[in-house]
Amino acid sequence: MRLPATILVPTFPDKKDEEELDLQSLTEEDLKLLKKTDPFLYYSIPGVNKAALSLKKVDHSKASQSQSTKVTRKERLTFECHPSLAMDELLVGMGEADLGEIHRFLTKLLSKTQ
Repeated sequence: MRLPATILVPTFPDKKDEEELDLQSLTEEDLKLLKKTDPFLYYSIPGVNKAALSLKKVDHSKASQSQSTKVTRKERLTFECHPSLAMDELLVGMGEADLGEIHRFLTKLLSKTQ
């Protein structure tokens, strides 16, 4: 059996037609549903994106009143680390005394919440 010399693997899918959303026809409930069903399109709305980047609560009544009434879906890549990796990085180099102090603090904190 002879194997092919070259195997082509597509790394970028074919571009789909740009998805466009008309903000004038959306209600506040539509925006809340859009957040769950298509987060990329939801965060492509300029008012929503600006509020999210500013760490503010999104005002859905104002979000649909942007300068342009049509929004195109934008896709973004994100590189986030898992919380366990962040904790590993924080704990590297800590001595036994430091870890004991953290354990006592967390135990005290948890006992107060129960």
